[in-house]
Order: sequence, then structure tokens, then C-alpha cells
Amino acid sequence: MATRNEKPILVVEGSVTTDSVPYTVKLSYSGPVAYSDEIPEEYLEKDADVTITDDLGNTTPLLYTTQGIYETTDPAYIGKVGRSYSVTVILKDGKKYISTPEKIKPAVPISLVDAHFVNKFDFNLPTYLNVFVETKDPAEDENYYRWTFYSWIMRQTPGESCGFGCIRFEYCYLKYIDKEVRILSDVDVNGNDIKNQTVGRCYIYTYGDPYVDIGQISMSREAYQFWKAYQDQQTRTGGILDPLPAAIRGNVYNAANPADFALGYFSASSVTHKKVILVPYSITAYLLEISAKQFIPADAGACYQYFPNSLNYPPFPPGWENAEKIPIYW
Repeated sequence: MATRNEKPILVVEGSVTTDSVPYTVKLSYSGPVAYSDEIPEEYLEKDADVTITDDLGNTTPLLYTTQGIYETTDPAYIGKVGRSYSVTVILKDGKKYISTPEKIKPAVPISLVDAHFVNKFDFNLPTYLNVFVETKDPAEDENYYRWTFYSWIMRQTPGESCGFGCIRFEYCYLKYIDKEVRILSDVDVNGNDIKNQTVGRCYIYTYGDPYVDIGQISMSREAYQFWKAYQDQQTRTGGILDPLPAAIRGNVYNAANPADFALGYFSASSVTHKKVILVPYSITAYLLEISAKQFIPADAGACYQYFPNSLNYPPFPPGWENAEKIPIYW
């Protein structure tokens, strides 16, 4: 079988959006790693000078935090529709990489959020709600979409005894981030409604309402083409006769030598968010018995202590105080 031992290539992953949150740029090097969140220390770039600049010359620096991640520190530096943004990375050896500027397109709002129950489970995962959105695609421009999705899902442990049959700390909320690449071009739907676009899954481990945050990203054609190439590579069958995956060229390159490009992509895009609370009325004891009971750890104590970074229940996850509640029946 063929193997490939290539010189490590700089990988730049980052973005500017219309979200009023710190922006991050992650710098690493290509190498024999299985997952981006398991990058060895020697493949992280920790000593670079990183800045983001718009087309008016407004610049903001990024400071190194951890795991190859650089973060903006100015809360007033927020991406604006119509402005173009690029990143500059200067390595400790003086080599300078810049990205092709990207213009932030107007946001497209989410019209509707709903979910369908999927009665499919195995030893690894329980049944789930398939969450989808609908949106109205603007007719006057070509549009490219990507969706982000995370949810707080109720989990369960045996809890702690508090005397006389009392049980406490049995439930908690655990955050799940959907990492699947979900993108769409409006080439076949321009000016029409986009319907039944799947954006994520909420697995049913016990009783409880999933708290969902959906981000609908309006991105450039070039960013879409990058994510489409990435998506196509991820969906390979992986057979032994398949060709080795080629490096996906992004929009970051050596300022002194454009042929020397980095991997990854730096994007500028608008984001519209929709927070909802799904209320699955049809969860039954029988459904949990056959699909989810195996995921309750037998020897665990308090739920919030057993699951790292979970939220104790009650209270409910903060930030959904005014969120729409969507009833789900099946």
C-alpha cells in the first residue's frame, strides 16, 4: 500500500463573522494525526504574529491562548456586512502568510425550525430527533450556506442518595457540538424556499427538552468550494484502491511566493442564529428502556460530576429564556 511522507505544511483555520464574539485563528502543521482536536504539541504553531485586517485598514491583533489557537481581544472589532477581511500570519522565521480578502455577504434569516423523530438506535447511540430548517433564498444574488449546530441534551446517572428514598443530582445537561459539514449552494433553488435542510441531531438519552442553537452562515463561493472539497474527501469510501487524499488548497499563501500555500481556510461571513427548545412529548418509558437505558452508567454518582463540563439540572441552560418552544410528536 502506498504511503506519503511529506514535509509539514502550515494549516490556518479561522474566520471573521458578524457574531459579537472573540474571533479565533488556529495554526498547526499537517502531519500524521487522526483528528484536529488531537494534534500533538510539535504540530502546533505557538510563536506567530497574527492580525486581522479589513479593507479600510482597520487591524486587530490576536493573542496566543492554547492548542495553537490565537484569539482577538478587542470586543469592539466585529465583522460588518459589506466589509472585506483577511488574516496575516508572520512566523518566527519571518515567513509571512496572508489570506485572500473575503467580503461579508448579507445574512439570510432562518424561517422555521422543526424536528422529526428517527427510530434508529444501536449499541453506540440511542434514538434521535433529526433537526431541520427552512429559509427563503434571496433571488437577486448567488448564495452559499453552511450550518453550525450545538445542543444541550439531558443525561442521566443513578444520582446520589439523600436519605429515605430521596435521589438527587440524577440529571444534568451535556453539550453536544455537531461537527458534520452541512453546506448548500442555491444553484438549484435560487429565489425559492429551502425546505427540510438537516442541520443536526439531538439524541434521546432520557426525558428532557433539548436546548438547540443553530447558526446559518452566508459565505462566499470560494469558501463553499473549499468546504465542498473537504466534504467530498470526508465521504470517500476509504477502499485500499482509492487514491490518497490530496491536500485541499485554501485561500492562505506565502506573501513572497504565492505558490507556497497553506492548508485550511480563513473566511469572512455573516451568521444568523436561532435558539429553540425542542419539547419531545412522545418519549415513553418503553422507548428509553429499549434504546437508552444502556447509556446510564451503573456505578456513577452525581450526573454533573460524572460527565465533564456538564450543567447541573436544575436550572436550565442559560441563554434560552426567550427561545421558541417547539412541540415534537410522533
